[in-house]
Amino acid sequence: MHPEKFHQHETTRERIMEAATKLFSEKGYAGATTRAIAEMAGVNEVTLFRHFGTKENLAQEIMDQLGGPAIATDLQHQFSGNYLQDLTFFGRAMLSVMSERSNEMRMAICEAGNFPEFREIVAENPRQLRKILAGYFERQMEAGIMRKGIPELLAQAFLGMFFSYVVLENFLLDSIQPGVSQEEIVDEFVTLFIQGTLAQ
Repeated sequence: MHPEKFHQHETTRERIMEAATKLFSEKGYAGATTRAIAEMAGVNEVTLFRHFGTKENLAQEIMDQLGGPAIATDLQHQFSGNYLQDLTFFGRAMLSVMSERSNEMRMAICEAGNFPEFREIVAENPRQLRKILAGYFERQMEAGIMRKGIPELLAQAFLGMFFSYVVLENFLLDSIQPGVSQEEIVDEFVTLFIQGTLAQ
């Protein structure tokens, strides 16, 4: 494929995905028609179907951008075994991705209860992250670094701190502590978590 055509192809896909995210967050999954999405993206509906096939496929790709499978796999390869370093790295990645993609998160949360097929798409992201983190915690327990516990629950607790912070900050516009940097937020959460999970 010619490089220029490839670049144009990518730009069209991105435009469609941006338009869909905006309309899904404003009108809901059911309320955002493929025609309206195509119009906002500046393409015809046939182009949208050629790129994505169905509205559900389009939603799936937007959900994948939230980071579940891609980020989880990437993070898994970057764990060093150093508990503090790894959790700080993981926490910073979570906070950064969730803050950048608050529109996608709003769409996911608002729509997950309404459509069974959409709920499955949405659930896959946190499920992948929890699975990777639980596996990591299991290894840390076996190494005697973490106290014995239920890895899945601890993974849920760790992810939950970041998730609830982003929801309050970006959805409810409730700034917990103006002026605190993302690094400071991550350091506080990680310190709290490590102090509660270290082996005695």
